[in-house]
Amino acid sequence: MRTLQIKKKRLFEFLDSLKQDYELFAPVKSDLVKFERIAEVNDIYLEKNSYFPLKEYFFRKNEVLFNFTGTKITVPDVEQPKRVFFGIRRCDLNAIRHQDMVFEKINDPYYMALRKESYLLGYHCNEAPSEFCFCGSLDLADYYDLMFYDRGETILVETGSEKGEFLIKKYGKFFDETSTIITKAEKVIPGAERLKVRDISSLYHHKDWKKGVDICLSCAACTNLCPTCYCFEIHDEVSTKDTSSGNRKRNWSSCQVLDFTRVAGEHVFRKDREERFKHRIYHQLDYFRQKNGIDLCVGCGRCIEGCPTRIDFVDIINGMK
Repeated sequence: MRTLQIKKKRLFEFLDSLKQDYELFAPVKSDLVKFERIAEVNDIYLEKNSYFPLKEYFFRKNEVLFNFTGTKITVPDVEQPKRVFFGIRRCDLNAIRHQDMVFEKINDPYYMALRKESYLLGYHCNEAPSEFCFCGSLDLADYYDLMFYDRGETILVETGSEKGEFLIKKYGKFFDETSTIITKAEKVIPGAERLKVRDISSLYHHKDWKKGVDICLSCAACTNLCPTCYCFEIHDEVSTKDTSSGNRKRNWSSCQVLDFTRVAGEHVFRKDREERFKHRIYHQLDYFRQKNGIDLCVGCGRCIEGCPTRIDFVDIINGMK
Protein backbone atom coordinates (compact mmCIF):
# COMPACT_ATOMS: atom_id res chain seq x y z
CA MET A 1 0.00 0.00 0.00
CA ARG A 2 1.37 3.41 -0.98
CA THR A 3 0.10 6.94 -1.48
CA LEU A 4 0.26 9.07 -4.60
CA GLN A 5 -1.49 12.26 -5.66
CA ILE A 6 -3.35 13.62 -8.64
CA LYS A 7 -4.33 17.19 -9.34
CA LYS A 8 -8.09 17.57 -9.14
CA LYS A 9 -8.17 19.23 -12.56
CA ARG A 10 -6.58 16.07 -14.02
CA LEU A 11 -8.95 13.60 -12.36
CA PHE A 12 -11.48 13.65 -15.19
CA GLU A 13 -8.66 13.35 -17.73
CA PHE A 14 -7.62 10.15 -15.96
CA LEU A 15 -11.19 8.86 -15.92
CA ASP A 16 -11.60 9.72 -19.60
CA SER A 17 -8.51 7.66 -20.38
CA LEU A 18 -9.92 4.77 -18.35
CA LYS A 19 -13.11 5.01 -20.38
CA GLN A 20 -11.17 4.34 -23.56
CA ASP A 21 -9.94 0.98 -22.27
CA TYR A 22 -12.69 -0.18 -19.92
CA GLU A 23 -16.40 0.15 -19.30
CA LEU A 24 -16.49 2.97 -16.75
CA PHE A 25 -19.25 3.12 -14.13
CA ALA A 26 -19.72 5.93 -11.62
CA PRO A 27 -22.50 7.74 -9.72
CA VAL A 28 -24.80 9.87 -11.86
CA LYS A 29 -27.60 12.10 -10.61
CA SER A 30 -31.01 11.96 -12.30
CA ASP A 31 -34.12 11.45 -10.19
CA LEU A 32 -31.85 9.57 -7.79
CA VAL A 33 -28.11 9.08 -7.56
CA LYS A 34 -27.13 5.70 -9.03
CA PHE A 35 -24.21 3.99 -10.73
CA GLU A 36 -24.41 4.05 -14.51
CA ARG A 37 -22.07 3.44 -17.41
CA ILE A 38 -20.39 6.74 -18.14
CA ALA A 39 -20.53 8.27 -21.60
CA GLU A 40 -19.32 11.72 -20.48
CA VAL A 41 -17.09 12.00 -17.42
CA ASN A 42 -18.61 15.38 -16.58
CA ASP A 43 -21.81 13.51 -15.68
CA ILE A 44 -20.13 11.92 -12.66
CA TYR A 45 -21.71 13.07 -9.38
CA LEU A 46 -19.78 12.72 -6.12
CA GLU A 47 -21.76 14.89 -3.70
CA LYS A 48 -23.90 12.04 -2.36
CA ASN A 49 -23.71 8.28 -2.13
CA SER A 50 -25.61 6.22 -4.67
CA TYR A 51 -29.18 5.39 -3.62
CA PHE A 52 -28.78 1.92 -5.12
CA PRO A 53 -25.77 -0.27 -4.27
CA LEU A 54 -23.36 -1.86 -6.74
CA LYS A 55 -24.58 -5.33 -5.83
CA GLU A 56 -26.52 -5.97 -9.03
CA TYR A 57 -23.42 -5.56 -11.18
CA PHE A 58 -21.96 -8.74 -9.68
CA PHE A 59 -24.90 -10.57 -8.09
CA ARG A 60 -27.58 -10.05 -10.69
CA LYS A 61 -31.19 -9.56 -9.71
CA ASN A 62 -32.37 -11.96 -12.42
CA GLU A 63 -29.96 -14.36 -14.06
CA VAL A 64 -30.33 -17.35 -16.38
CA LEU A 65 -28.19 -20.21 -15.10
CA PHE A 66 -28.90 -22.51 -18.03
CA ASN A 67 -31.40 -23.26 -20.77
CA PHE A 68 -32.89 -26.70 -21.34
CA THR A 69 -34.83 -28.67 -23.91
CA GLY A 70 -36.19 -32.18 -23.61
CA THR A 71 -32.76 -33.60 -24.44
CA LYS A 72 -30.13 -30.92 -23.84
CA ILE A 73 -28.87 -28.37 -21.30
CA THR A 74 -27.07 -25.28 -22.56
CA VAL A 75 -25.11 -23.03 -20.21
CA PRO A 76 -24.80 -19.40 -21.39
CA ASP A 77 -21.29 -18.06 -21.89
CA VAL A 78 -20.13 -16.50 -18.64
CA GLU A 79 -19.41 -12.82 -19.24
CA GLN A 80 -16.10 -11.35 -18.11
CA PRO A 81 -16.42 -7.66 -18.96
CA LYS A 82 -13.49 -5.34 -18.21
CA ARG A 83 -15.00 -2.68 -16.00
CA VAL A 84 -13.87 0.10 -13.69
CA PHE A 85 -16.16 1.34 -10.94
CA PHE A 86 -15.25 4.79 -9.65
CA GLY A 87 -16.73 6.71 -6.72
CA ILE A 88 -17.46 3.75 -4.45
CA ARG A 89 -17.84 4.74 -0.80
CA ARG A 90 -16.12 2.86 2.01
CA CYS A 91 -19.36 1.17 3.07
CA ASP A 92 -20.00 -0.21 -0.41
CA LEU A 93 -16.41 -1.38 -0.83
CA ASN A 94 -16.82 -3.41 2.35
CA ALA A 95 -20.17 -4.69 1.11
CA ILE A 96 -18.42 -6.09 -1.96
CA ARG A 97 -15.81 -7.60 0.34
CA HIS A 98 -18.52 -9.39 2.30
CA GLN A 99 -20.25 -10.62 -0.84
CA ASP A 100 -16.88 -11.80 -2.15
CA MET A 101 -16.52 -13.88 1.00
CA VAL A 102 -19.91 -15.51 0.47
CA PHE A 103 -19.73 -16.21 -3.26
CA GLU A 104 -16.07 -17.25 -3.25
CA LYS A 105 -16.88 -19.80 -0.55
CA ILE A 106 -19.45 -21.48 -2.79
CA ASN A 107 -17.27 -20.87 -5.87
CA ASP A 108 -20.11 -19.20 -7.75
CA PRO A 109 -18.93 -19.00 -11.39
CA TYR A 110 -21.36 -16.25 -12.41
CA TYR A 111 -20.41 -13.89 -9.59
CA MET A 112 -16.69 -14.63 -9.82
CA ALA A 113 -16.59 -14.00 -13.57
CA LEU A 114 -18.14 -10.56 -13.15
CA ARG A 115 -15.70 -9.69 -10.34
CA LYS A 116 -12.57 -10.98 -12.07
CA GLU A 117 -11.99 -8.12 -14.50
CA SER A 118 -13.59 -5.40 -12.36
CA TYR A 119 -11.57 -2.65 -10.71
CA LEU A 120 -12.84 -0.95 -7.55
CA LEU A 121 -11.93 2.74 -7.20
CA GLY A 122 -13.14 4.22 -3.95
CA TYR A 123 -14.01 7.80 -3.03
CA HIS A 124 -13.59 8.54 0.66
CA CYS A 125 -16.30 10.52 2.45
CA ASN A 126 -15.07 13.65 4.21
CA GLU A 127 -18.31 13.61 6.18
CA ALA A 128 -21.33 11.32 6.45
CA PRO A 129 -23.17 11.66 3.12
CA SER A 130 -26.52 10.79 4.71
CA GLU A 131 -28.19 11.36 8.04
CA PHE A 132 -28.79 7.61 8.18
CA CYS A 133 -25.14 6.52 7.84
CA PHE A 134 -23.57 4.59 10.69
CA CYS A 135 -20.53 3.05 9.00
CA GLY A 136 -18.28 4.58 11.66
CA SER A 137 -19.88 2.32 14.26
CA LEU A 138 -18.67 -0.79 12.43
CA ASP A 139 -15.20 -2.19 11.95
CA LEU A 140 -14.80 -1.59 8.21
CA ALA A 141 -11.64 -2.65 6.41
CA ASP A 142 -9.50 -1.08 3.70
CA TYR A 143 -10.78 -2.99 0.68
CA TYR A 144 -10.21 -1.40 -2.72
CA ASP A 145 -7.91 -1.30 -5.67
CA LEU A 146 -7.49 2.47 -5.37
CA MET A 147 -8.97 4.92 -2.86
CA PHE A 148 -9.29 8.63 -3.64
CA TYR A 149 -9.18 11.22 -0.82
CA ASP A 150 -10.33 14.70 -1.77
CA ARG A 151 -7.95 17.31 -0.31
CA GLY A 152 -9.08 20.38 -2.23
CA GLU A 153 -6.89 21.11 -5.26
CA THR A 154 -5.14 17.79 -4.80
CA ILE A 155 -6.54 14.27 -4.44
CA LEU A 156 -4.51 11.70 -2.55
CA VAL A 157 -4.67 8.18 -3.97
CA GLU A 158 -3.95 5.07 -1.93
CA THR A 159 -3.23 1.75 -3.57
CA GLY A 160 -4.80 -1.33 -2.01
CA SER A 161 -4.12 -4.23 -4.37
CA GLU A 162 -2.10 -5.49 -7.30
CA LYS A 163 -4.94 -4.36 -9.56
CA GLY A 164 -4.56 -0.84 -8.18
CA GLU A 165 -0.81 -0.87 -8.73
CA PHE A 166 -1.44 -2.02 -12.30
CA LEU A 167 -3.68 0.97 -13.00
CA ILE A 168 -1.16 3.38 -11.45
CA LYS A 169 1.56 1.96 -13.68
CA LYS A 170 -0.62 1.97 -16.78
CA TYR A 171 -1.83 5.55 -16.28
CA GLY A 172 1.26 6.82 -14.45
CA LYS A 173 1.36 10.15 -16.28
CA PHE A 174 -1.60 11.38 -14.22
CA PHE A 175 -0.07 10.63 -10.80
CA ASP A 176 2.78 12.10 -8.78
CA GLU A 177 4.73 10.65 -5.91
CA THR A 178 4.12 12.10 -2.45
CA SER A 179 5.53 11.52 1.03
CA THR A 180 2.09 12.07 2.60
CA ILE A 181 0.75 9.19 4.66
CA ILE A 182 -2.98 8.85 5.27
CA THR A 183 -3.44 8.07 8.94
CA LYS A 184 -6.11 5.90 10.50
CA ALA A 185 -7.59 9.00 12.14
CA GLU A 186 -8.00 10.65 8.72
CA LYS A 187 -10.09 7.71 7.58
CA VAL A 188 -12.67 8.33 10.31
CA ILE A 189 -15.85 9.79 8.78
CA PRO A 190 -17.39 12.50 11.00
CA GLY A 191 -21.06 12.02 11.81
CA ALA A 192 -21.14 8.31 10.98
CA GLU A 193 -21.08 6.77 14.46
CA ARG A 194 -24.82 6.55 15.12
CA LEU A 195 -25.03 2.95 16.38
CA LYS A 196 -24.07 3.05 20.06
CA VAL A 197 -24.85 -0.59 20.94
CA ARG A 198 -22.42 -3.02 19.36
CA ASP A 199 -23.65 -6.28 20.89
CA ILE A 200 -27.35 -6.98 20.39
CA SER A 201 -27.19 -10.68 21.26
CA SER A 202 -29.02 -10.18 24.58
CA LEU A 203 -31.73 -7.90 23.13
CA TYR A 204 -33.67 -10.38 21.00
CA HIS A 205 -36.73 -10.43 23.27
CA HIS A 206 -36.71 -6.70 24.06
CA LYS A 207 -40.15 -5.11 23.83
CA ASP A 208 -38.86 -2.11 21.84
CA TRP A 209 -38.58 -4.16 18.64
CA LYS A 210 -42.33 -3.62 18.37
CA LYS A 211 -41.65 0.04 17.52
CA GLY A 212 -40.40 -1.15 14.16
CA VAL A 213 -42.48 -4.29 13.76
CA ASP A 214 -45.79 -2.43 14.17
CA ILE A 215 -45.12 -0.15 11.20
CA CYS A 216 -43.22 -2.64 9.01
CA LEU A 217 -44.97 -3.47 5.71
CA SER A 218 -42.84 -6.53 4.91
CA CYS A 219 -42.29 -4.92 1.52
CA ALA A 220 -38.62 -6.06 1.24
CA ALA A 221 -37.36 -2.60 0.24
CA CYS A 222 -34.69 -2.97 2.92
CA THR A 223 -33.23 -6.18 1.51
CA ASN A 224 -33.43 -4.97 -2.09
CA LEU A 225 -31.49 -1.81 -1.22
CA CYS A 226 -29.04 -3.59 1.07
CA PRO A 227 -25.57 -3.92 -0.51
CA THR A 228 -24.79 -7.09 1.46
CA CYS A 229 -27.97 -9.22 1.37
CA TYR A 230 -27.18 -12.24 -0.77
CA CYS A 231 -30.20 -14.56 -0.54
CA PHE A 232 -31.61 -15.96 -3.77
CA GLU A 233 -34.08 -18.54 -5.01
CA ILE A 234 -34.01 -20.68 -8.13
CA HIS A 235 -36.96 -21.39 -10.43
CA ASP A 236 -37.48 -23.22 -13.69
CA GLU A 237 -39.50 -21.25 -16.24
CA VAL A 238 -41.24 -22.90 -19.18
CA SER A 239 -43.87 -21.76 -21.65
CA THR A 240 -47.27 -23.37 -22.03
CA LYS A 241 -46.51 -23.97 -25.72
CA ASP A 242 -43.56 -26.24 -24.95
CA THR A 243 -43.22 -27.44 -21.37
CA SER A 244 -40.09 -29.47 -22.19
CA SER A 245 -38.07 -26.32 -22.92
CA GLY A 246 -37.24 -23.38 -20.73
CA ASN A 247 -34.56 -22.00 -18.46
CA ARG A 248 -33.45 -22.11 -14.88
CA LYS A 249 -33.22 -18.67 -13.30
CA ARG A 250 -31.74 -17.27 -10.13
CA ASN A 251 -33.60 -14.31 -8.59
CA TRP A 252 -33.00 -12.23 -5.50
CA SER A 253 -35.03 -13.34 -2.51
CA SER A 254 -35.92 -11.63 0.76
CA CYS A 255 -36.20 -12.92 4.32
CA GLN A 256 -38.92 -10.31 4.88
CA VAL A 257 -41.59 -12.10 2.85
CA LEU A 258 -43.64 -15.10 4.00
CA ASP A 259 -42.59 -17.36 1.14
CA PHE A 260 -38.92 -17.15 2.12
CA THR A 261 -39.27 -19.93 4.71
CA ARG A 262 -42.26 -21.73 3.19
CA VAL A 263 -41.67 -25.46 2.76
CA ALA A 264 -43.67 -28.51 1.70
CA GLY A 265 -46.92 -28.85 3.58
CA GLU A 266 -47.36 -25.07 3.57
CA HIS A 267 -45.36 -24.68 6.77
CA VAL A 268 -43.73 -21.26 7.21
CA PHE A 269 -40.85 -21.16 9.67
CA ARG A 270 -40.99 -17.40 10.26
CA LYS A 271 -44.68 -16.70 9.91
CA ASP A 272 -44.82 -13.78 12.35
CA ARG A 273 -43.66 -10.43 11.03
CA GLU A 274 -41.66 -9.80 14.19
CA GLU A 275 -39.58 -12.91 13.57
CA ARG A 276 -38.82 -11.81 10.01
CA PHE A 277 -38.12 -8.23 11.06
CA LYS A 278 -35.60 -9.25 13.71
CA HIS A 279 -34.03 -11.99 11.58
CA ARG A 280 -32.67 -9.48 9.04
CA ILE A 281 -31.15 -7.23 11.68
CA TYR A 282 -29.66 -10.12 13.65
CA HIS A 283 -28.20 -11.65 10.51
CA GLN A 284 -26.58 -8.31 9.70
CA LEU A 285 -25.28 -7.49 13.19
CA ASP A 286 -24.95 -10.81 15.02
CA TYR A 287 -25.33 -14.13 13.18
CA PHE A 288 -22.88 -13.38 10.36
CA ARG A 289 -20.33 -12.10 12.89
CA GLN A 290 -20.63 -15.28 14.93
CA LYS A 291 -19.76 -17.33 11.86
CA ASN A 292 -17.27 -15.08 10.04
CA GLY A 293 -15.86 -12.72 12.65
CA ILE A 294 -17.21 -9.52 11.05
CA ASP A 295 -20.59 -7.83 10.74
CA LEU A 296 -22.40 -8.35 7.46
CA CYS A 297 -23.86 -4.84 7.75
CA VAL A 298 -21.67 -1.96 6.53
CA GLY A 299 -23.73 0.92 7.94
CA CYS A 300 -24.73 2.60 4.68
CA GLY A 301 -28.24 3.37 6.01
CA ARG A 302 -30.03 2.59 2.72
CA CYS A 303 -32.48 0.26 4.43
CA ILE A 304 -33.59 3.16 6.61
CA GLU A 305 -33.63 5.83 3.92
CA GLY A 306 -35.56 3.59 1.49
CA CYS A 307 -38.08 2.27 4.01
CA PRO A 308 -41.63 3.53 3.18
CA THR A 309 -42.36 4.02 6.89
CA ARG A 310 -38.77 5.14 7.66
CA ILE A 311 -38.04 2.53 10.33
CA ASP A 312 -34.76 3.53 11.96
CA PHE A 313 -33.62 0.33 13.65
CA VAL A 314 -30.42 2.08 14.78
CA ASP A 315 -32.46 4.49 16.90
CA ILE A 316 -34.54 1.58 18.18
CA ILE A 317 -31.47 -0.36 19.27
CA ASN A 318 -29.84 2.73 20.82
CA GLY A 319 -32.94 3.29 22.92
CA MET A 320 -33.10 -0.20 24.35
CA LYS A 321 -32.41 -0.28 28.11
